[in-house]
Amino acid sequence: MASEYFPLKEKTRYEYKFTSTEFEGSAKVFIDILDVKKKAGKLVAEARMVFELRDSHTTLYTITRDAKWLTTADGVITGGRREFPLPVKEGAKWEEPPDSSEIVSLSDKVSIGAGKFAKCMKIVTRLAAGDAGKSVRYYAPGVGYILEEYSGEDKTCELELLAVSKVPAEVKKGAKKAPKAED
Repeated sequence: MASEYFPLKEKTRYEYKFTSTEFEGSAKVFIDILDVKKKAGKLVAEARMVFELRDSHTTLYTITRDAKWLTTADGVITGGRREFPLPVKEGAKWEEPPDSSEIVSLSDKVSIGAGKFAKCMKIVTRLAAGDAGKSVRYYAPGVGYILEEYSGEDKTCELELLAVSKVPAEVKKGAKKAPKAED
């Protein structure tokens, strides 16, 4: 079985450092995989993105893995996108007009705040056929999305994984159990 470059594990928190020319300093971004369900031949994960800079913004969205694609409905840098085709293979290319992407390597080594990773998938996206810049992102086997370097006409930014942990109990979605009545 091929390495899983974007595991969908319930109650997993990804903590990132995010820098951008759109603001001063660095933001913390948490991506929490809250729930994962099988639906008609696909996995659908309920995810929460918490963006902390001077204040905090929270967004709920889905991540879907079917037989052909791993797709996110939102994201830190560009919003939703097709992350990569399945099964993963070097040289795979796809279009999301006006952008085009390619898996250029499955053997990159990456050293970041969260550690050192080997056999990483590297995807290069040419923004507007390269006229508007490019994005380079890395996914580590068994870990997921670890690094993105984005250089576009409108902004330059970097998203770097700092840690992977469990979603803390105080921020878990509390819709599963009914609250105790305190009348």
